[in-house]
Amino acid sequence: MNRTQFVALCAGAGLALAALAAPAAKLLAPGSRFQILAHNAYPDHGKYTDRLDRALAAGLPCVIEQDLAWVDGQSLMIHGARNAGAGGDPTLESYFFPKVKPIVEQALKDGNKGNWPLITLYLDIKNDPPEHMEAIAKVLDKYDSWLTTAVKTADITKQSPLDLKPMMILVEDKQGDTAKQAIFYDRVPVGGKIRAFGTPPKFDENPNKLPREKRAEAVAYLSTIELATLLPKRADNYHRWFITNWAFIEKGGETGAGEWTPAAEARLKKFVEYGHKMGYLVGFYCLDGYTDAENQGWDKDYNFGSKEKVMPRWQAVARAHADIVSTDQMEAFAAAIKASR
Repeated sequence: MNRTQFVALCAGAGLALAALAAPAAKLLAPGSRFQILAHNAYPDHGKYTDRLDRALAAGLPCVIEQDLAWVDGQSLMIHGARNAGAGGDPTLESYFFPKVKPIVEQALKDGNKGNWPLITLYLDIKNDPPEHMEAIAKVLDKYDSWLTTAVKTADITKQSPLDLKPMMILVEDKQGDTAKQAIFYDRVPVGGKIRAFGTPPKFDENPNKLPREKRAEAVAYLSTIELATLLPKRADNYHRWFITNWAFIEKGGETGAGEWTPAAEARLKKFVEYGHKMGYLVGFYCLDGYTDAENQGWDKDYNFGSKEKVMPRWQAVARAHADIVSTDQMEAFAAAIKASR
């Protein structure tokens, strides 16, 4: 497939989700559009090399997750430092940016901001020493003209409007994590451009500090917690989104869930509505449904067990107007949402 064919394929596939995009004036407001997040869309030791191509072809706009770990002075696209290979692991510059370049350049040429950002890049940064943050920032420097930004205000609680471009960068702030905010927000001067947007601290998935042997009990408890206790602060100029474990919605999460129930749907709706009221884009991970025979190297902890079991959850998150929902089954998810509209 040549460059022209690839761009055409992605543009054509984007029609599958076009009905989900809001008018430009409301674009990216919480609840304005639904986007599928392609979970771990990068090669792993030479395998799964088609994940990113498939994610882009499943429909635009979309969110792409790329894991980054700092290993021996390099930012590598791997699922944590322990997964480093003997060499040849991909990077943002060797793999991701060359893949999306024709799409972004065509979007800039067309100038149709009504569906921007076309590609939201979620950087799941696995370790964050200062040199790793600096390395990522230097990569983003090279693609500055591609990136959606916001002007930094003197007061972080005062949001400035987004200057939409074909790409947007998201990062997640873990519990006690200040490294990302330090480089992507704190050091930006007032009047300068914020070009990566973070989350409030990641919700504690074991607030009662139960021992490992009681993990099932800890997971089951999450579905009883009110979001107001998890998210007491409104979104601000840097903290504009969050993504959370499905176990906060449904008892037992993906692997422990039974039939989808009206009570679970009501909790999902309430959860999303509260997040939107507080000004955030609301995301969930990771909704998969596959048999052992269908497994393509996916994480068993996110598996409902079949498409029949995950399907009502896919449809429910769209009905609830969630903003970002992660899956490894991008094509099936996109087709299900299109069919239900």
